[in-house]
Amino acid sequence: MSLAERLLIGFAIAAMVVYAATPYAIVVADRLRFYDKPIGYKGHARPTPYLGGAAVMAGFIVALLLTAGHWGRTVPLVGGVALLWAVGTIDDRRTVRPAWRVLVELALAWMVWASGLGWHLHMGGGVDLALTCLWVLAVVNAFNLFDNMDGTASAMALVACAGIALLGILHGHTWSPVAAVALAGACLGFLPRNMARPARIFLGDGGSMPLGFAVAVLAMRAAVISAPTWKSLVVALLLVGVPVLDTSLVIVSRRRRGVSILKGGQDHLTHRARGFLPSARAVALTLGAVQAVVSVLAVLATQGGSSFIVIGAILYLLAAAIAIMVLETQQVEEFGAVGVEGPGARNPRPGLTGRLRSSPEHSPAALACLIVLGLGAGLSPFLFAYYDASVWVPVGLGIVLACAMGVVARPARPDGPAALALGGLLGLGVWSLTSTAWAESVENAVVSGNLWLVYGALLLLMLVLLRGERRSAVLLGAAGLGVAAVAISVLARLLGGDPGSLFLGGRLNSPLGYINGEGCLFVIGFWLCFAAAEARRALVAGPAAGMATLMACLAILSQSRGTAIAMLGSLIVVVALTPGRTRRVYGLLVVAAGVAVAAPEELRVYDHTVAGSALVGVGHTAGRSALLAALAVGAVWGLLTWALGLLRSRDIPRVRRAGAWLLAIPVVLALAVAAGSAHRIEHDVRDQWHTFTNLAAPNAGGSSSASAGQSRLLSGAGNRYDYWRIAWHVWREHPLLGVGAGNYPRSYYQQRATTEDIQQPHSIELQALSELGLVGALLLAGLIAGIAWGAVRMRPAARRSALTRALMVAAVGAFVAWLVQTSGDWMQLLPGLTAIAIAAAAVIVRPRRLPRPAGATSRNPRFGQALTGRPALALGASAIVVTLVVAGASLSRQGLADLYRERAQNELSARPASALTDANRSLEIDSDAVETYYVKAAALARFDQAASAQAVLRQALEHEPNNFVTWTLLGDISLREHRTGAAKRDYTRAHQLNPRDATLAELSRDPGSALR
Repeated sequence: MSLAERLLIGFAIAAMVVYAATPYAIVVADRLRFYDKPIGYKGHARPTPYLGGAAVMAGFIVALLLTAGHWGRTVPLVGGVALLWAVGTIDDRRTVRPAWRVLVELALAWMVWASGLGWHLHMGGGVDLALTCLWVLAVVNAFNLFDNMDGTASAMALVACAGIALLGILHGHTWSPVAAVALAGACLGFLPRNMARPARIFLGDGGSMPLGFAVAVLAMRAAVISAPTWKSLVVALLLVGVPVLDTSLVIVSRRRRGVSILKGGQDHLTHRARGFLPSARAVALTLGAVQAVVSVLAVLATQGGSSFIVIGAILYLLAAAIAIMVLETQQVEEFGAVGVEGPGARNPRPGLTGRLRSSPEHSPAALACLIVLGLGAGLSPFLFAYYDASVWVPVGLGIVLACAMGVVARPARPDGPAALALGGLLGLGVWSLTSTAWAESVENAVVSGNLWLVYGALLLLMLVLLRGERRSAVLLGAAGLGVAAVAISVLARLLGGDPGSLFLGGRLNSPLGYINGEGCLFVIGFWLCFAAAEARRALVAGPAAGMATLMACLAILSQSRGTAIAMLGSLIVVVALTPGRTRRVYGLLVVAAGVAVAAPEELRVYDHTVAGSALVGVGHTAGRSALLAALAVGAVWGLLTWALGLLRSRDIPRVRRAGAWLLAIPVVLALAVAAGSAHRIEHDVRDQWHTFTNLAAPNAGGSSSASAGQSRLLSGAGNRYDYWRIAWHVWREHPLLGVGAGNYPRSYYQQRATTEDIQQPHSIELQALSELGLVGALLLAGLIAGIAWGAVRMRPAARRSALTRALMVAAVGAFVAWLVQTSGDWMQLLPGLTAIAIAAAAVIVRPRRLPRPAGATSRNPRFGQALTGRPALALGASAIVVTLVVAGASLSRQGLADLYRERAQNELSARPASALTDANRSLEIDSDAVETYYVKAAALARFDQAASAQAVLRQALEHEPNNFVTWTLLGDISLREHRTGAAKRDYTRAHQLNPRDATLAELSRDPGSALR
């Protein structure tokens, strides 16, 4: 098995065994009356079964024996874990003297060192043995002390093992990552019942001691990286940073108070953190997140050399010292055992609770998370909307982790619209991964599936966080501020010294880097701003209307026909669906008037370009006109809002009715003009349809074409018809399952009528049909239907509440604009832009329930209850858990493989041997990545090993036999080796797969032309 397969199988086996064994451990503990009783400093409400450690260790040992191999290391680890489980279990039942426990731990430390699993830092056998004994004692007892609140020790071990596995993989280890992942899976399988409210089972010393022992051994193996010695020790310390901090805090606190370190108490890091957090579950997740950050710091430090390790150690020690000083100022007596939730869980004093935990609407952590998500999406154009996988994969991993934490900490049961939308989005991800079974390009299917899973996790995270209208406003407001910052930066550059750098072919392209995406961004931003323009306060409505006008002007600069259609479609839906039409239409008319005044200067940019670059004077004029239009509209709408406020205060119903009837005038005029121009409109539509289906080139700045003399925004020219024709044909050939996610390009290159190189059919609906068949189309329809259902359900609340009405305008407008444009483009492949649409969707489908009567119980089951309660809830909760686990595993696999491949590409010219090593590591993780075979072949070619390079490319063909790029590279190598016959054969095959490529056509006829 490959390393990736061993990691996934070990994790799954451990998690499933522990999850299945835990109920039996509870039954055995009940029969033996093996309980942790709530006495002394312990504060759980009732006797709770022990023997959780038995279930965890059983799953870990089974997975370890089946997947780890290397019996010289596995047997000592299993023996040590089993012995400490026995000692700890006896200690849970009958107290074992501390001296005996220390002797056992020292004996195991010697055994670990003698087996080659301890420290071997070339400092002499005695020093290495002493360090190993000290390390094992410290980590075992740190985890034992840390197991004082529900889920803390297990969650900490899970996170620490994830860091250990990542570090081991990065340094080419095999055994330690497999063992660490197995232990992480065992901890995950135990957490649902240990973190239920109340906890159904405790880990006990029989779990915390062997858990600490396993982490100690695995951390030593992962941290042995290189000389000097101190680097390994620092990295190992960071991998268990939070438990060490807890032990240090307890030692400092108890020495100051003269209390024995061996005595139980409520002065641990967990108890002190409980004073600031709402539950024991939140404490476990928060401290786990802190340990995750410290582990990432350790991993990054090993990649950056000695200086980075020094910086990491200093940051950790500084943060630990500050934490100890701050937490030690708290009085231990403040943590009383009142209404607690687990072994050692404590509610802080009432004053602290009342001050830090107000209503759920104002949770600082949730609000901070929403602000980060909103701003991150709004500002994403500065990073090409996170299009690069090296950006969105680690961001996606963070989202999946945050989502898992949120689901456990603040579980919520999605109702109809949310469940339908969430099921469609996550279903697209799972089905895309499933399509690897029949897709030719497995790698493309995996990447597509991972992206959809990230979107699904983001939607689920937002649904967990959005517990009220104010939070929804914070999320969309943060996204709007981000887009506004992008718009202001574009305006500043338009008015600056080099406005031409913003444009590509006379169309606004920067900072996002994709013209149509730029236009879509500003249409979405228009609705986020215009929603605020409906406010009753003039000081809010005026500036918001001005900013909306600026967004519309910048959208025109993109000259994107898809953007124009998105604006029109979202305009129709918002006006038709959202209550409060009269005021909204007047606002839209004022904005439209300002845009109409500025539009001639905006359109001139496209018509007055030199060599595809906008002239400085034309750019300045466009910027000034957009700025003046925004200022004028802001002032006018602000004054009108103020005047309407005066009229409303005087309550003149006739004026309001007259205002509504006046809107009929422009509608009647528009219908009259349309009726009078019906023949001309019909003629233009027929001509543009002919242009569309015959693939005429769009009119480019000043050039003549099929649509010359007409605005580009009204032209039907372009290649979309070819993309869509091929996608429809592909679906007709594979109606049920499609050709596999991300596998449209093969059919396109064989059937295309143009020479444009694309990777998707430029339509989210046709992409779902052609690549995922009817199943994928139904999942996409479920996503859209859930959001439409949520929008219709939102209307009654929007009639009653001005805030809800503004949220509906912003959310419906933003999502519809994204959906309409991605129906004719590929906005769904721009994660930053799509994140704004997902935020809008979350606001629309967010569950809205009436307040519960006094004394009524919540309809939302807790996480643990959902897994063990009614079958439907258990199935849904289990599906979410499995999906998140799959998403995390798949993203980790892709991210690590991409990391090694990117490193190999960077090393190719200067260090081909290192490039070859990293390419092999990448292929061990992901053997389906064809691009990695290219890098490996290039590295071999650097050593003049042409035959080996061609053998590698033929391995790539085993994964994607119809990849014309691979056949072309084979031909290139044959040609350099002067094997013209073989080169012609390879080029001919490449030409058959891509017949419209003129270069391949020439090479297939005469390969020697390339040499000449």
